[in-house]
Amino acid sequence: MSDTHSCPPTRRRRTAVFAVVVSLFASLLTLTGASPAVAADEECAPLTLASFGDPGDAVTKTTVPAESSTCFTLTASAAGLYLVTLDHIDFYARMHAADGTEVDCYEERFHQEGQCQVPAADTYTLKVVNGSWSQGETSFTVVPLGADTPGCFDPVGTGWDQAPVSRTSTGELEVDCQRFEGSPGERVRLTHGTKAYGDTLAWITDETGAWICPRVTGDHEDTRSCVLPGDGPYRVLSKVTYAGSGYPAEYAVKVRSLSDPQGCRTATLRPFGPPEGLDYGTNPCFTFTVDKAGHYLVHSVDSYSASAVRVFDTDGKIACRESDPCRLPAAGTYTAVLDGAYPFPYTESDPDDLLLLDRASDAGCVATETGFYRGELSTVGQYDCLALDVPQGSSIAALTPLAATGVDTELAVFDRDGVAQCTSTELAAGNCALTGPAPYRVLVHTDDQGDGATGPYTIAFHRTDAANDCPVLPAGSFTADGAKATLSTGDGVFSRCLTIPADAHTDAEVLQLVNTSGGVAAKFSVLDATGKQVCDRIATTNGWGLCRLTPGQAHTVLLTGRESAATYTLARRDVTASASAAGCVKSGASKVGGPSLAGTYGDPGTLTCHQVTTAAATDVLHLDVRDALGTANIIAFGGDGTAECSFRNRSCAVTGSTTHQVLVQTPANLKAAPAYRLDALRIATADGPAPECTKVPSVSYGYGPITGTLDEQHTAVCAVLPTAGYDRFDAEITDTTGATTTAVPALYNSAWSNGCILTSSGHQCSAGGSSSGASPSLFLLGLPEKASSTSYSARLACFSTLCGTDKVSVTAVSPDTGVAESKVTLTVTGTALPANATVRLAQSGRTLTATTNSVSADHKTLTATLDLTGVAPGTWSVSVFTNCCQYARGTFSVTQPQLKNTAAPRVTGAAKAGAKVTAAPGSWSATPTSYTYQWKADGKAISGATAASYTVPASVVGKKLTVTVTAVRSGWQSGTATSAAVTVAKGDAPKATKLPVISGTVKVGRTLKTTKGTWSPAATSYKYQWYASGKAITGATKSSLVLKSAQKGKKITVKVIALRTGHKDGSAVSKPTGTVKS
Repeated sequence: MSDTHSCPPTRRRRTAVFAVVVSLFASLLTLTGASPAVAADEECAPLTLASFGDPGDAVTKTTVPAESSTCFTLTASAAGLYLVTLDHIDFYARMHAADGTEVDCYEERFHQEGQCQVPAADTYTLKVVNGSWSQGETSFTVVPLGADTPGCFDPVGTGWDQAPVSRTSTGELEVDCQRFEGSPGERVRLTHGTKAYGDTLAWITDETGAWICPRVTGDHEDTRSCVLPGDGPYRVLSKVTYAGSGYPAEYAVKVRSLSDPQGCRTATLRPFGPPEGLDYGTNPCFTFTVDKAGHYLVHSVDSYSASAVRVFDTDGKIACRESDPCRLPAAGTYTAVLDGAYPFPYTESDPDDLLLLDRASDAGCVATETGFYRGELSTVGQYDCLALDVPQGSSIAALTPLAATGVDTELAVFDRDGVAQCTSTELAAGNCALTGPAPYRVLVHTDDQGDGATGPYTIAFHRTDAANDCPVLPAGSFTADGAKATLSTGDGVFSRCLTIPADAHTDAEVLQLVNTSGGVAAKFSVLDATGKQVCDRIATTNGWGLCRLTPGQAHTVLLTGRESAATYTLARRDVTASASAAGCVKSGASKVGGPSLAGTYGDPGTLTCHQVTTAAATDVLHLDVRDALGTANIIAFGGDGTAECSFRNRSCAVTGSTTHQVLVQTPANLKAAPAYRLDALRIATADGPAPECTKVPSVSYGYGPITGTLDEQHTAVCAVLPTAGYDRFDAEITDTTGATTTAVPALYNSAWSNGCILTSSGHQCSAGGSSSGASPSLFLLGLPEKASSTSYSARLACFSTLCGTDKVSVTAVSPDTGVAESKVTLTVTGTALPANATVRLAQSGRTLTATTNSVSADHKTLTATLDLTGVAPGTWSVSVFTNCCQYARGTFSVTQPQLKNTAAPRVTGAAKAGAKVTAAPGSWSATPTSYTYQWKADGKAISGATAASYTVPASVVGKKLTVTVTAVRSGWQSGTATSAAVTVAKGDAPKATKLPVISGTVKVGRTLKTTKGTWSPAATSYKYQWYASGKAITGATKSSLVLKSAQKGKKITVKVIALRTGHKDGSAVSKPTGTVKS
């Protein structure tokens, strides 16, 4: 049936799947006010109340549709707590009184659901609600928790010598009850659990069944214990909520008294040394008495191991937890409990005893002096005590063999009052300062178990703060014949000491330990005259360490190896500015791109030193070592001996000194190449990055690609990058000749730390800043590790969307207009403009996309070509699209195209009077459909001269003739162009088509006349000249001639000169007459 009131009160908490939460929320939305507990037509089956123990027939099984409920009635014979237990997580129960009032079924303090507080004897309705989205089946029981419910087991005591009572649960619906004998105000501890894997729920109650214990008290006691409230009697109610091996499941509940512990075994303080008379048993409780406050060792010990236990005071409160030492606050009797939350003994066949030791006691201590002490841990849990004869303020070392054949001991030093002075680590390092009151005791034990918990041991004690008779460790050199100390171990000796005289050392030296026979690793520690450790080296067969030696003080060197036979050399070498006196080869730094330094190797493990010098302490040097095998490492030290970069096969940068001591070494376990090359390049000065470094304007999308070649004379290139602190790059580097070895990158931040690392996929480089703000870096590309030359192509690809400090922005797009049928170059300005940005125009659903041409190096200018071919005039909206965003930037107007002259018009034909000239229209940006013309003389339009051809009149002779052509094309603006000017020349002279003819009598005194002749073109006037036998007759310039005696005997001719306006003059000569007679 449908249930519209299936939501429990909001204060309740349930562990349920998300579907239940959604279902409950949906049901809550339907609530409209108080409603009866059961619908009027609903019949509810009666329930049988279960007893404690196996519920048997009192288990009710029901099937409930999704998001619905089934109701039952139960009769409560008395008020009190009734526990409703269901076996399905998606189901829960609600109980209502006859008047519809809901019964509170939630235990608020301990967050337990199903504990219904029935207010009075009456009949109640219990609704079992299915909160899931599918039909389901559940079984449940209702158990009255009051003292009158049958099935509660007989009372048991709280003594520690009782075996836990084991019970068997038939299923998760069973609730068991166990009475126990407890007194009001008594502090007890409750433990419970299944014997096999599983979960249990248990609580201490009185007659009511309510949770009265355990609880967390104001003094933060263990939640498994509490003080019994009220008057009792007391019970434990419990159930097995999960059985990993199924039901029936064996389990136990155990209540033990802490404030009145009965049945406990008794323990007493023991002396140090082998613990005698251990009495192993299974009772987990011990009582013991101490006569003073102090630091104690309270351990559970069996034949396999030992460990600290929890100790309670006489009130049952925790005096100390499972730790060393147990700090007991006062004299008195205490209770030690060896078991934990598991109620069963962990194994019946592994009994234990309690070992109680006073760290301030000297009982069982053995006096010892500096030198070797040999002892044995013969019993599991044994502590040996060695009394040291050294004064307060001393510093000591206590050394044990590396990989000892006996027991692996732990050492600690305690003062007179049992206060810890030093740990094993401090003793092994030699810097154990004894500051507490004397005398002092060294406690020796082991944390190992089983066979490793017993065996012999050896300790070497040294005073490190006083003069000693240790041999001198001489100052050495980086040359092959430098001084060394030789040491040996064996025949029970595993430790040696050496002295560095106070006046024979610098402030910083490298100590190198080399095993020369036996193949056994050893370690060393160096301490100054106050016992302060200045350096150490972990176990090695060939290793070194930097020692900051205390000025003016002698130092003790402690060597620790094994008891097996082996020999070693130990050398110390100066790594300060004076290192050149110790065989460190001096060389000057080079500029970026300068040559490398050459060096040769000795045997693997050999330290070679280069002292690299530079002009100023503010100079920054890039250091790198390379060889054909790629096995060399470097480390650098400043002028004061401070280590400047870590020992590895990786480049680094150094600054702060004018001398840098660079150590080159191939590790002893690797093969050394015959020679190596050292790069020492000055990449920056006080004025900033080296001038050889390219200044890169932007790294918004990375840097490069850059290409070039490197060799031993030109070893690196560099660039200054405007990075942000969090920038990361993938370094994409190849050799353009196909070689597999490639150039190696370094990216230095403002602290000159190299942010490039080699991963399985290549180099990754980080700017290494601490924020997203500006953090410029210096990029350097050097030679491959194993090659002396490379042809490189390198690019830094931004690991994220954007690098550098610029954010993507678009300021403007120009121009904002363009002519249709043309291509317009658009310029976009902004910041961090990506190369794949596009400019797009939009108009009424149509788009035009410009083709990006280029982006400036600073990513602030982008150019793109917009093709307006076929685009009609109009206004378009403009947007710039980047990787992330669209930036609207105004409008763009497409205007009508205009014909543009690409080759000027020309005047063709002879420009002279009477001639016909023609206009060649020239070439145009598009093919015109027609042309118009205007002829001009001296720039002035000639009226009517608008045809393509023009006959030149005489009136324009001598003037500049041009023609202006207007090109016309449909849909285009017309274009106009004017030809080059030509000067109009005179026209051709008239030509005689018929010669002049002389008429008259050729006789002195008679008159001759001449005709004009016929001319083409026609002349506008004529002139004449008469000749006698070819000689012009003076004054004879008319069309007639009176013959004179001077012409007698001569032949007469006439020249007619034809004149025409704007033309040259034409002339023709008549045929001669006969001889003039008298």
